[in-house]
Amino acid sequence: MSTKVVTLPESPKGEELEDYIAALFQASGHFVEKQIIESDPSDILELDIFATYYGPEEAVQQLIEVKSGKWGFTDLFKVVGWMEYLGLERGAFFMTRWDDRESAQRKMEPLGLDVVCFDDFGAAPRLFTEKGFGSFAEPRLIGLWRHSYGVERKFVKLIHQKERAGAEGAKAAKTYHRQINNGTFFARAPEESLALLYDAYREHPKLALGYAREIDGAGFDPHTPASDSPSYKTALRNGTHPEVQACMYLEHRARLAILKAAVDYALAHPDGPPEFRVSEDGKSFFFQGLAYHVLPETFHDGIGWLRKQSNFRRYATFWQQFLWGWGGFYLEDRAEEEFEWMAQYSGIPAGEIPTALEAFDRFFPIAGDWLTTPGSTDIHMLKMVPFIFQGIGAHQRRIQYNLVDNLSALRPSAPYTIPDLARRISCAVDFLL
Repeated sequence: MSTKVVTLPESPKGEELEDYIAALFQASGHFVEKQIIESDPSDILELDIFATYYGPEEAVQQLIEVKSGKWGFTDLFKVVGWMEYLGLERGAFFMTRWDDRESAQRKMEPLGLDVVCFDDFGAAPRLFTEKGFGSFAEPRLIGLWRHSYGVERKFVKLIHQKERAGAEGAKAAKTYHRQINNGTFFARAPEESLALLYDAYREHPKLALGYAREIDGAGFDPHTPASDSPSYKTALRNGTHPEVQACMYLEHRARLAILKAAVDYALAHPDGPPEFRVSEDGKSFFFQGLAYHVLPETFHDGIGWLRKQSNFRRYATFWQQFLWGWGGFYLEDRAEEEFEWMAQYSGIPAGEIPTALEAFDRFFPIAGDWLTTPGSTDIHMLKMVPFIFQGIGAHQRRIQYNLVDNLSALRPSAPYTIPDLARRISCAVDFLL
């Protein structure tokens, strides 16, 4: 395992401050979306963070703006305007110094905007909890999520760099990222978001494989009928070709977005889909329920299964944690222990975790199962999770099992765990440095 260390700044600024605030929300059980831009055609607004907490009674949404430099009341009222535009009751403005505006919290509170100053990051998690944003089952995971967001940010920047260099695969990946990160967020209803997501999903069914084949020397084709690529295999097995791994990330981001929209749709229509009918107001016809009925049959089957699960409202949050925090895998010889931890962080009972892990099979059926044990390994993993994100998940185990210096104290009953985790951690560290 690499002896290199990725250090996090104790007083983050700029992008790293945004990652820190997002990590607080992520580690406290929220579903987090970041850097969302609405363009029509020029940029209307850019949201730093959008957090959703799927509680037992309702889904609470809030807009979060982050400032590490100078700020004023104009910035605060801009966020209030965005809240009004999006129909939100709650928002938060995080900064690192008051700049002689201690009255801001009192003035903004009636408008639904919390103003929070983190001038002491040692006390920030406590202040976060005291302000009512959420609590942490494991505060050490805040740092893990900062690393995870670092991987995400570097993936997106890498795709943009390759796009500027003329790679056709990178151009398609950049478009795909905009579609799943920005384009569907501002849809008027979950079913509209789902329609847009599935359109984008169908346009890029084999984005990573198509990109890998372009690296191999073939032309880029996200619909390629071929199934073999040396670059794709090494990216999967050894963590090479970060741009291919970035495409794998985007493919799973799209699936996660569809799953979240499905949860939102099931919450909006608890008694089932609306009946398809045509109505008239004397001037024009309205096709009610049409958006749902044109979605693929796999979605109809998936959401029928989803509604039957008692804790389905937490499934999108669980899958975001599983993919980008747990690395998309669990250790087979320690499954019971790991499911208990996943339950603690996700709010889904441990006995239901195996059912929650069926979600991709239900919504995106493939030959075989999405979760597999690939060869001589003790890791039971989701197919196509980037090796670098598996490294984030391996680091998660260092935290969970209190392995401060190395992994040797794990002493697994399964023989491959230590080298498997070490190799993945080294890959993630090398990428982040």
